Order: sequence, then structure tokens, then C-alpha cells
Amino acid sequence: MKLRQLDLRTDILPFVIATAGEFAALFFWLKYLDEGRFIFANLVLWAGFAVERAAVYLWIRFIYRKKEGRTESQPLLVTLAGLFFITLSEILIWILWLSIAGGDISWLASSFTVNFTLAGVILMGLMLVEHSVEMAALRRTKPLAYIRSPNTILFTFMEVAGAMGWLYFVRADRPVLGAVCLLVGLSIEHVLQGSELRPDEVPL
Repeated sequence: MKLRQLDLRTDILPFVIATAGEFAALFFWLKYLDEGRFIFANLVLWAGFAVERAAVYLWIRFIYRKKEGRTESQPLLVTLAGLFFITLSEILIWILWLSIAGGDISWLASSFTVNFTLAGVILMGLMLVEHSVEMAALRRTKPLAYIRSPNTILFTFMEVAGAMGWLYFVRADRPVLGAVCLLVGLSIEHVLQGSELRPDEVPL
């Protein structure tokens, strides 16, 4: 899709909201964890991811399906359950990543460099699986079609690279630079992911 063909409401706004939701979720989650506010940190994490998932779901249901000429026939409870479990899976992945990077899992704990590298590799692997399953569910196809897709691998890598830069700079007491890394990574991720989800990319 060419830039001049993009529509603010249907092609840009949903992904701006999704990016803002995920960025706020992760950034303030770590901030509040570091302040010892565990419960509030996790409430923020859930709230931010809920905003992200809601933005994408509403776009899929009311714009994507309409442009496809299809209606959403799936029961609401099934949809809500699916959104809950995909959100839960991603939250658990982020918690595992931070625990490994911080050396909080005793049998995996090593030097900072080893912990940091291992956390990045595990985040990449788990996020690639999570993204593939999510894309397949949204596009109503098989996850294998996405786990081998260069675009899925690339936007997953951008999210992981942004997260690694974010954590590194936060731990180096440079939170603003860390926030920039995270925001750039998530923005590129959502642009690439959105380009693959747009209705005009769906084969007839």
C-alpha cells in the first residue's frame, strides 16, 4: 500500500493506539517494578496490552472484515477468551524475559552479558511463535505460514531489538534513550505487522 493511499482512521490510527498501549505497558511496568510497586506494575502491564489488543481487534472486526466483504461470526465469549489467552501468553513471555535478563532464575543465572544475551534469544524465539499464532488467528490460516515468513521474523526482531536496547539503557541509568529504543522498535513492528494484516494484502 502506497503512503498516499493510507487513511488516518483505517490504516494509521489503530496502529498508533496499539503502539502507544504496548509502549506504556512495558515502559511503566519496568519502572514500577524497579520502584517495588509490584501489583501496580502488573495492573499497568495488563491495561496497556488490553488497549493494544482492543485496537487491533476492533480494526479487524469493523474495518478489515468489512473490506473483505465478510462479517465476524465468532461468538463474543470465544473472541474475549482468545484475546485473554493471547494477552496472557505475551505477558508471561515478557515476565520470563525480564527474569532471565536480571538473573532472577537461579539455575540460569550467570554474568550480565550471558543473562542479557540468553534473554534476548529466548524472547526472539517465543515472540516469533506468539506472533505466528496471533497472525494465523487473525488471518484464519496456519501458524506455519508465518513462523517462516521473513516479514514476521523481521517485525519480531525489531520488537526484540527495541526491548533489548530499552532494558540496557534503563539499567545504564539512561531511561530516555531506552524509551526511544523501545518506541522505535514497537513502531516498526506494528507498521510491518499492520502491512501484512491490511485487507488489500488478503488474496481473493
